[in-house]
Amino acid sequence: MKKRIVLAVAAGLLAGLFIGRGCLSQPAPRVSAGTAVTDAAQVWTCSMHPQIRLAQAGNCPICEMPLIPAAAAQTGSGGVPLLQLSDHALAMAHVETTPVARRKLSRELRAVGKIQYNESALATITARVDGYAERLFVDFTGVDIKAGDHLAEVYSPELLVAQQELLIALQSGTGGQAGPLAEMSKLKLRRWGLTEAQIQSLVEQKKIAERVTLYSPIQGTVIEKSIIQNSAFKAGDALYRVANLDTVWVYLDIYEYDLAWVRYGQRVDLTAEALPGRTFEGRVTFVQPIVNEETRTIRVPVHVGNSDHALKPGMFVSAVIRSVLASDGTAAATGVEGKFSCPMHPQVLKDLAGACPLCDMPLTLIPGAAEITAPPALTNAPGAIRYACPMKCEGPKTYDKPGSCPVCNMKLKPLPAAALAVVAPLAVPVSAVLDSGTRKLVYVEKSRGLFEPRDVVLGPRSGEFFQVLNGLDEGERIVTRGGFLIDSQFQVTGHPSLFYPGGLTGDSTLRQQKGKPEKDMTAGPAPETPVAPSQHRH
Repeated sequence: MKKRIVLAVAAGLLAGLFIGRGCLSQPAPRVSAGTAVTDAAQVWTCSMHPQIRLAQAGNCPICEMPLIPAAAAQTGSGGVPLLQLSDHALAMAHVETTPVARRKLSRELRAVGKIQYNESALATITARVDGYAERLFVDFTGVDIKAGDHLAEVYSPELLVAQQELLIALQSGTGGQAGPLAEMSKLKLRRWGLTEAQIQSLVEQKKIAERVTLYSPIQGTVIEKSIIQNSAFKAGDALYRVANLDTVWVYLDIYEYDLAWVRYGQRVDLTAEALPGRTFEGRVTFVQPIVNEETRTIRVPVHVGNSDHALKPGMFVSAVIRSVLASDGTAAATGVEGKFSCPMHPQVLKDLAGACPLCDMPLTLIPGAAEITAPPALTNAPGAIRYACPMKCEGPKTYDKPGSCPVCNMKLKPLPAAALAVVAPLAVPVSAVLDSGTRKLVYVEKSRGLFEPRDVVLGPRSGEFFQVLNGLDEGERIVTRGGFLIDSQFQVTGHPSLFYPGGLTGDSTLRQQKGKPEKDMTAGPAPETPVAPSQHRH
């Protein structure tokens, strides 16, 4: 990279000699109204050593090359250096310009991750009484079970006693009605793992079951089995561990410097080497608040649908997060803003308020809906943004301003169509940016052939464009080709350039008066002569 920069600067300096001569053959430049330009003092410089500044023509004291006039650059209002190039010089340098415009930019963030169980879909089937495993129906891991499937047949003295207590309580009832004692006995059997069907069978048949069958309360895949046939178990022992693989989580390791482009609700494309040709889609549901101090990464769980169980826990996957950029360089709104989610289960997304289907907790409104809307003046369609009550209290009625519903007092929600009104950020082509490693420079065309250097603050690169955070306005024309040649001409004239922000007026600035060289007292204190990039040693 450094070699390319050195070669480009050297070529620019050589071309500067010809561009400078082309500039001198033209009449004084015309400047648009409102721009004050003053001619620079006539000095002579060396095209290979721009720090040489002499008052008369001659040869360079360093390389003996003929000096050239250094009066091609002017100073505009505010002391901003300007450079005027003739049409001939523009053609020789092949200068091309383009306006600064707004573009939809996205940053493609790549990461690797590992398939894990959905932590909210894990369950353990635990023994609630002491007993013995007489027979196992699920006797190896990996078996898919449904809610209500039989797991094991057990013998438990405590269950025998509890069944007997229920029968005694039923006999003590009057008029065939079960009393409070019978209801308490039924409740005890339910708490110890018997189903309603088993309890009802006991009530009707009046026959105690010596061995009781345990049934699965949930659906999933058995990932761990701790019970062995003909073995004893105690109350509280974990018999089976079950995971629902209809959904899985992918834990991505995101470096901390990429965290600005990760946001809740973003869609993620996933591929696995074990499943060639298939692409899975997930959604960022959470960003963990802890940085791993050893790897400097943050774990980001991605919720992925897995109805066919193709994704297996433990698999490695590659992930791509395409983050749309906002005007400040961070990730833009993802489209889930304004919807409702559960604080305990962020993978739950609903358009309307209500209760969480997993825990019955009230859903909360996801903030940030204002980010995906733009003022009507920027949408080219007055009144394009519409708001409505999320509870549909007034049917299809909408409002043109945010506020609260007059019926239920709930905050109005922007309609999904408003998400189309996102204001794209400013962007410039990559070829327009001159990068020294410590600063980034763009040349702005103020009028035909008149150029001004401009320091810019850029955001992340998006394909062939950089996002502009500061330094440029929409509609300004910037140089996309020939920028290094223009920069070399600024160096030749001693004005600020890419590698010399303060310009070149070194201690070789001399005025020949009466045959005796003397320091130019009008140039001010001479700064330390900068070292050209090609002279750096590593």
